[in-house]
Order: sequence, then structure tokens, then C-alpha cells
Amino acid sequence: MTLYQSLKVPSLIIFFVAILSGCNSNESSRIYQKVSDYNFEETLQNLDLAISEHNYRIIHRSNIGQAIRDRGDKQYPLSTVISFCNITYAKEMMEINSDLINDMPCIVTVREEAPVVIIGTKLMKVNTDNPLQNDFATRINNNLKSIIEATIE
Repeated sequence: MTLYQSLKVPSLIIFFVAILSGCNSNESSRIYQKVSDYNFEETLQNLDLAISEHNYRIIHRSNIGQAIRDRGDKQYPLSTVISFCNITYAKEMMEINSDLINDMPCIVTVREEAPVVIIGTKLMKVNTDNPLQNDFATRINNNLKSIIEATIE
């Protein structure tokens, strides 16, 4: 076996391990969701209040489930995406790393999955090379979790 051939096998193994580890980027661990004991409308009302109490402002609602119902599928489960922001946090985020604009605004989803209602969000990454960014993301993630917890209590 030549030196090239002997290096080829370990190189292939390293390549495939790198590819497979990239596919398992822990994106699913960034999803934080809970089951609500309230119905869909009550959960939305509680969420509006929780967002406001945490000093955020709702900037948009996407009533996806209702839009699908309006197109003719009358029994389609309801689902809503609520976008919200805090300008003070947005400014701080942009000063830490302007690429973080891609994680904004914050969103929380509410969806029916018979027989329950699920409320969820996607958390920011907290394991970057930038300690300021990690600290910021941890604070925002704590806010998002608190908003969800307040909604379902």
C-alpha cells in the first residue's frame, strides 16, 4: 500500500465524520416548546399579555392555519406565528454582531395539534466564539422561555 492510499482511508473517515456532525448541528435543540392547558384563542390572548409584560412589542401576526381554512380546508388546524421586538435589545444586538439581525425579530408560534395546543420558539445560538454574543443570546433565550412559561401558567 502506498503512502497516498494509506492516507486516503483516514481522510475519508475524517471527511464523513465532519459531514455527519454538520448534519447534526443541534438545530432541534434550539426549539423550545410546551403544551398549553388553554385552547388556541386563550393561548394567543395569554401570549399577547406575556409579550407585553416582558417589554416587547408585537410587530406582526401570520395566521397561517386560518389562511389555509379560508382557502377551503375548513378543518385545518389553526397555527399562528407572532413576531415581536424590543428596540433596546435590537440595538444592543446589532452592536455586538450585526449578523444577528437574521435571528430577529423574536417569534413564538402557537399551533393546534389535536388534542392539544403547542406554543414554541427557536432559541438563539449560545455557543459561538463571541462571549458578548453568547451572553446576549442567553438573556434573550431566558426571555423567550419566560414568555412561553407565563403564557401557559
